[in-house]
Amino acid sequence: MFLLHRHPLKGGKVHDLDTEKDDLLSMGEKAMFIEHPTDPANRPKLNQVSKWDLPWAGITKLPYTITGPYLKTLFDKVFIDGLHNPMQRPNAEEWEIALLKTTDLMQKYHNVSCEQKWYVFDNTNTPRCPFCNTAHKGTLPVLDLYYQFQETTWKPENHRLMVYNDQYLFQWHVNRNIARNEKLTAAQKVPVGYFTFFNDKWVFVNQKLTSLKDVTEDKEIPIGTMLELTDGKKILLSKEEGGRVIVVTMANK
Repeated sequence: MFLLHRHPLKGGKVHDLDTEKDDLLSMGEKAMFIEHPTDPANRPKLNQVSKWDLPWAGITKLPYTITGPYLKTLFDKVFIDGLHNPMQRPNAEEWEIALLKTTDLMQKYHNVSCEQKWYVFDNTNTPRCPFCNTAHKGTLPVLDLYYQFQETTWKPENHRLMVYNDQYLFQWHVNRNIARNEKLTAAQKVPVGYFTFFNDKWVFVNQKLTSLKDVTEDKEIPIGTMLELTDGKKILLSKEEGGRVIVVTMANK
């Protein structure tokens, strides 16, 4: 309800003419996700909802999948797999990780007539804002995070960072041993660099990383210098234990 401004179980299906009984059934024994992928019985009826509930009540235009891949997976576990089987529902830590990963997928949008201003990247090569349906203009760097599985083997972490003008990079992106939680030190909360669109190119400006390396070009990137982001480029963020590699994909080319 915080994210999508609608109740996940209160749809168009009526279980009993008695309002109190109907509410007990729809919230309990007969509960059904309003966006169940194979059973549309509880879809909201837009001709029965208040105008104040629009546009959020319109699940066709604004489906729960606009929250991004990480939260979508957990919503499936809660409202489909685990709705009547609590043991299948995700725990609090899974929610925290998914929410934090989702913030890294947020993309700033500059359509002045769009109320939202931000949206979650949908992992397509031609992204558009789901709220105003306007296509993104210009290239869009997408950074996939990798960790060192073995000495010569790097594996994807199922974690992406979207780039926008003046987006910051933090220690918790650089090193997988640093968790983004309440235990962060003051020093760990300080950005280590930032991304910007400069001279018609996307670049990363290194402010604090002592072992930043352009792996593709086999070139060290000292503090105070910048690195251009190009499609397919591999960048080592840190040589320390837990240090990550990012791989750049240029969407919307």
